[in-house]
Amino acid sequence: MEKNRLREIALTKRKSLNPELRKESNLMIQKHAYEKIRDKRLVGIYVSKPDEVCTHDLIEWCFNAKIRVAVPKVNGKKIDFIEIHSFNDLKKGTFGVLEPVSNEAVDLKEFDCMIVPVVGFDALRHRIGYGGGYYDSALDKTNCEKIGLAYAVTQVENFLSDPHDINMDVILTEYTEF
Repeated sequence: MEKNRLREIALTKRKSLNPELRKESNLMIQKHAYEKIRDKRLVGIYVSKPDEVCTHDLIEWCFNAKIRVAVPKVNGKKIDFIEIHSFNDLKKGTFGVLEPVSNEAVDLKEFDCMIVPVVGFDALRHRIGYGGGYYDSALDKTNCEKIGLAYAVTQVENFLSDPHDINMDVILTEYTEF
């Protein structure tokens, strides 16, 4: 099946999650993520939108654990990752997503891992994003561990990824990791 159609299916499934199940799933996914990043020094992580796997508590946990946090900011056709020290360093930006106020990008080679939003995924750890290529472009410039966060219901049939697509090293869901 075509990737655009699989994206539509995954988005529909994600939006249909009932709020209580979404809340429980977020807690389980975050628990898995804590284990993956507990020994990291610098983590790139997205600031979640309401229907995505929630990262707000995970970001706060990093602050408390003295793990440096950098989040994406859209800069033309690419994203830069900017270090933040609290949620006060953010304001609503491109696509209605919270983005850093600062423009001082962190070198992508410095990251220990990147936590990436996943719209849909397959058993081979191919990730479907929103289709803009922002993350693939950034991930192509780093050798760090790539961790996708996804709800299990957004797993789709295996598909052929495009040459520019970057696979995840691991995808964490509420039930397992791929």
